[in-house]
Amino acid sequence: MKVTLITPHVGRKSRTEYVRTWQMEPLTIATLAGLTPPDVELAYFDERMETIDFDQPTDLVAVTIETYTAKRAYEICAEYRKRGVRTILGGYHVMLLPEETQCYADSILIGYAEVLWEKVIRDAERGALKRRYIQNKAEPYDYIQPRREIFGARKYLPMSNVETGRGCPFCCSFCSIAAATSSHYHPRPIDSVVEDVGSIRHKTAFFVEDNFVGNPKHAKQLCREIAPLKVKWMGQGSLTMAKDDELLEAMALSGCLGVLVGFESLRTDTLKLMNKEFNTKLGNYKELIKKMHSYGIAIYGTFIFGYDSESVDDIQRTVEAALEFGIFIGAFNPLIPFPGTPLCQQFQREGRLTDEAWWLSPSFRFGDAPFTPLNMTAEELHEGCITARKRFYSYPGILKRARNVVGNCGTLSKAGGYFWLNYLLRKEVDQKDRLPLGDLPHRPSPIWVPDQGIQRPELGPVVQKESVFA
Repeated sequence: MKVTLITPHVGRKSRTEYVRTWQMEPLTIATLAGLTPPDVELAYFDERMETIDFDQPTDLVAVTIETYTAKRAYEICAEYRKRGVRTILGGYHVMLLPEETQCYADSILIGYAEVLWEKVIRDAERGALKRRYIQNKAEPYDYIQPRREIFGARKYLPMSNVETGRGCPFCCSFCSIAAATSSHYHPRPIDSVVEDVGSIRHKTAFFVEDNFVGNPKHAKQLCREIAPLKVKWMGQGSLTMAKDDELLEAMALSGCLGVLVGFESLRTDTLKLMNKEFNTKLGNYKELIKKMHSYGIAIYGTFIFGYDSESVDDIQRTVEAALEFGIFIGAFNPLIPFPGTPLCQQFQREGRLTDEAWWLSPSFRFGDAPFTPLNMTAEELHEGCITARKRFYSYPGILKRARNVVGNCGTLSKAGGYFWLNYLLRKEVDQKDRLPLGDLPHRPSPIWVPDQGIQRPELGPVVQKESVFA
């Protein structure tokens, strides 16, 4: 039995260049490799940095996807299907849109793979692959140690991704992770994290879960346990951490270089619209940021624009404030109605989506706003975000933020990282803007039509209608 694992690219402007900051180790692939029985042969293609050999013999192809890579994933499945190879899709996009993803692959895995992956493989081995595998949320699952050797000699960014938990306890209306996980945070056992961190090749780790401080007690204990390992790490977390000095101290002593914080907006009314008004109750952003910087913790601040309370002027005001805050790096993005989120459902009810499935649209480009804003046009929103990024990552902007020595440039290595990463993100502004999704200039064609329960004839039979919901 041979299984091929694939990480699809988002899209390409050029065959020879891809967005460098997107080339991080894909932890989902290493996790699947760790779950795969030793008697199964594995192959792996990371399309962000290599070409898929569709003609390489294999028995099953597994593609992990999120919304931006869905179109390309469906194209990949179609190529393998032409060759008679079974495909299975998994990931958060599958959790959010099982009915859609079901139409483009032989099988889908809904939920987390820990309790299902070996069954998938054995079913495929017997020629009995089911149309759906659904994780029983009531059934506990164990985190496993990833097999990072699957990455081989690929030149990813020099850090290792590590999982310390899954999900987030908050209910932000735009967040696809909150929608997929029902706003639940599941911490990973600390001894398992310590073992994982101790085994990584790079001595810099990125904690990939959306909210490292989703369980503050767990986060504090984890920081104490990994401190002796002398690794440096970055992660993602809510601004609530800035109100907990004990937590900030534990993070700093454990090697925390910086964290991504979703500020999202400077406006109280906007934060209420996105169901993130807890940010308004924490205090002044400037003071909270200053406190985090005092512990030597750099900040990657993210901001979203396009809510009904905002105009184009808010974008400019926000980027100027971010420069004054002295944050390490920043993201200034248009509001995106991801499928399955309360925001997307609201826009669907109001008829404001310009394409119901924008992630499959041949005309959609990365950075577009696929909805009709209230106080600006979609193009004004797009241009405002591009202007904000260029202002933030201008050479004067980079130098101005470098003056925040405590937060951004406290050591020679951190200063070097600051200027290197800001240079990469300066280039990324043009690399990402208007990036087409997928490879082909048309919508993917489904292999199964739910209303009729039939397959496209030219692709041949795969399953009988009665097994669709097996």
